[in-house]
This record gives sequence, structure tokens and C-alpha cells, in this order.
Amino acid sequence: MVILLNPRGGVVVFEVEKTIKYWLDGAAYDLETGRSLLESRRFPYALFFGHLSLEKLLKALFVKATQEHAPYTHSLALLASKTNLEIPESILDQLAEFMEFHLESRYPDDTKEFYEKCTEEFAHQKFKEMEDVYQWLIRKFKISFQGM
Repeated sequence: MVILLNPRGGVVVFEVEKTIKYWLDGAAYDLETGRSLLESRRFPYALFFGHLSLEKLLKALFVKATQEHAPYTHSLALLASKTNLEIPESILDQLAEFMEFHLESRYPDDTKEFYEKCTEEFAHQKFKEMEDVYQWLIRKFKISFQGM
């Protein structure tokens, strides 16, 4: 637990472990949702949920490393850079590539192009890559923060 001063007066209790659990639970749920969407052939949304699961996992890593609230960003590369973990360049490159799957800021023409790109083969390959990065981050989370 961390006690923070509220700029408007008083104190705010920030429950670090509860917040980490929130992000980890959300990440696991979203990864499973992505798998379900992949099985039901909703390929663009499966990739979106894969991205979302990585975002939440990285936010858990950030909170664990800094004892602060996670930043309001969807940028996987930015979140990764703030975790204080040694992340290989190859994984950072994949995180940057996965940003394509974050749909919120897409323009209509980009969305159509993206949907056409999301063939079954492409979606399965990219989702597998996201699962691999997810598992790497989970292992890093467990190893790096033992005893904290």
C-alpha cells in the first residue's frame, strides 16, 4: 500500500497489489477473449484483444516496478520502456508492430484496409506471436519481482 497526497487536500490510498491483480486479471481475461474471437473467426477483434491483454500486462509490470498508477496510454512500446525490465529489441519491435491492432484511433478507410489484411492465416500467426510475448512477459514478471 502506498499513501499519496491528494493535490486537492487529504490523502489517497493506492493499493499496489490490488491494482496489479486488477491489471493481471484483466490481461488474462482479454487474452482468453481474444482466443474465443479467433475461434469464432472475428479476426480483427481477436487481434485487438490480444493487444489489449499485452497493454494490461505491461501496466501491471509498470505498477509493480514503480509503485505508481499506470500511465494513460495504449502504447505498448512506451509502457514496456517504463517497466524497468530488460526487454530484448526483438520483443520491443513486436510490441511496436502490435500497435496496428489497436482499433480505437482508426479512420474508416484504415479500418477497411486492416480488416482486409486480417485473413485467417495472418490473424492466427499474429495472435500466436502476441501469446508468445505475453508468456515471455509473464515469466519476466515472476522472475523479476520475486521477493518484492
